[in-house]
Amino acid sequence: MTQALGIGASSVNADMTAIDALAQNIANAQTPGYLSESANLSAVPGGSQLGVGSGVEVTSIVQATNALLSANNWQAQGALSNLSALQETLSAVENVFPLAGRPSGATTPASTSSSIAGQLSTFWSSWDAIAANPSSQAPRVEVLNGAQALVTSLHEAATQLAQITHNAAADLTGQVQQVNTLLAKVATLNQAIVKTSSSGSTTAPLEDQLQAALGTLSQLAGVDVRMQANGTATVSIGGMAVVQQATASTLEVTSASTPTSGAKTPPLSVLLEMSTGAGLAVPVSSGSIAGLLTSVNTSIPKANAMLNDVAAALSTTVNGELKTGYAATGAPAGSTPSHWQMFVGSPTAAGIAVNAAMLATPSRIAVSATNATTGKAAANNGGVAQAMAELGTTPVGPDAKYQTLVQSMGAMAQSVNNQMDAQTAVATQARQALQAVTGVNLTADLTSLLSFQQNYEASAKVLTTVDSAVQALLQAV
Repeated sequence: MTQALGIGASSVNADMTAIDALAQNIANAQTPGYLSESANLSAVPGGSQLGVGSGVEVTSIVQATNALLSANNWQAQGALSNLSALQETLSAVENVFPLAGRPSGATTPASTSSSIAGQLSTFWSSWDAIAANPSSQAPRVEVLNGAQALVTSLHEAATQLAQITHNAAADLTGQVQQVNTLLAKVATLNQAIVKTSSSGSTTAPLEDQLQAALGTLSQLAGVDVRMQANGTATVSIGGMAVVQQATASTLEVTSASTPTSGAKTPPLSVLLEMSTGAGLAVPVSSGSIAGLLTSVNTSIPKANAMLNDVAAALSTTVNGELKTGYAATGAPAGSTPSHWQMFVGSPTAAGIAVNAAMLATPSRIAVSATNATTGKAAANNGGVAQAMAELGTTPVGPDAKYQTLVQSMGAMAQSVNNQMDAQTAVATQARQALQAVTGVNLTADLTSLLSFQQNYEASAKVLTTVDSAVQALLQAV
């Protein structure tokens, strides 16, 4: 009787443990990164010569794992996050420079839009009015208004690019801080797993947390993970170990140097802090951090450089043509540069400006192609203005530079979009492959749950039957 009670009790306990594991699976079926659990049961041998056992015991609670599929999934998700971060930046840059010189969703032609391309077209056209009536003040004012509008738009575009850079750099810093938090968490979980395992308790909840942390790290920094036999994880980024057992390293964002006034912003990098106080550059090539680094160090600077080319071409083209002209008095423009130059300041999108002296005195615009001073020949000549009106088609002029900028940004964005489509399919396939092996199969688990519940009821029935038999014997005695 005692042996029967022991067998029944062991079966009840084993069935309950298996039921708990299945219930945990069902409850977390939709939890990202959750690993399916199962109870391993084995028979307990008995001392009977007849081969009767002593019941059943739970040997372990194991999680469904697959190192190869996990690594493939982490790699795929990291690559997707890299492209996603870069795509977001390029989309913001594209919005600064409307495609084909037309704002997104606009129905007005480029020539009348408020885009830089439209303003350039209006600016060149306004010179025709001066050529038709060189002695009139109104068309000169109109040209200067167009010049001022262009300068304002260039300034605004430069400011927007600077803001996009600032936002990307802030996101980069925030994500590196998040990585540091997760690295510390992985080290803590490693320590807890070793301690819990040595005490004989299940480490499944800790391993679930570890898998979730590693999954997020792969999306942020494209980590390489090596799972150890004791259930802990060794984590590397770009071949550099950042978590080993219970020790985690710290990363920081830094620039190559401190920029001087007016200099280009030096490239940002992620450094691994060392005990000596120095830092080693971490070659982050995957995850959203890699995408942000590419954005800040390559994509946005390229757009900014090309925008500066537009500003420089505008200044060079206009000032170069005006330099050949003569004022209404017949005086050559080149004698006093500060008077005949329409665009002054640094030839960059942020530094270009309209000559304040010319704004105050529009008659200084040297639109005459002759230096004749008698009969007001110079005042009535608009040869330079006529030539200026044709400069919109110059192959190296600001219009061509702006079109190149728009096309280049569009091509970069399209390339990333195409890569995103392909990588999304790869990442989805990798996630599904891992899920098929390590995820929860509701149909199978519900079937197993029903089976163990029936086993539990049967084992409980054994206990009640033995108890009834014992009671009957006691009453008989």
